[in-house]
Amino acid sequence: MENDLLSLQNYLIGKNCGDIAFYDISKEQQDCKYVVVVTMPTALENKDFALSVMNDLGVDRFPEGYNRGEWIIFDFDDMVLHSFVPASREKYSLDKLWQNKKMKLPKQSND
Repeated sequence: MENDLLSLQNYLIGKNCGDIAFYDISKEQQDCKYVVVVTMPTALENKDFALSVMNDLGVDRFPEGYNRGEWIIFDFDDMVLHSFVPASREKYSLDKLWQNKKMKLPKQSND
């Protein structure tokens, strides 16, 4: 699974996501193992990112939160991807909720 997470991290870097954070919540949840949180600068850029994810990963329906674009959620069964604009990320504080579950993945580049 670590290779999948590293590939995802590299994908997110390539899509210019900011402040990428991975959390291992497998001991707290039965149906979800990982939470990934990223930031996009604006709602429009967040929606563009969501469309890219849909296209690149074969998602056939719009994710929760797409219409407003402030907090978009992709549920990939064992992983949930949360894409926020900065104010929403700060307001909902998922990083604080999972702070003791943060994973340290090796840094990847978008080369």
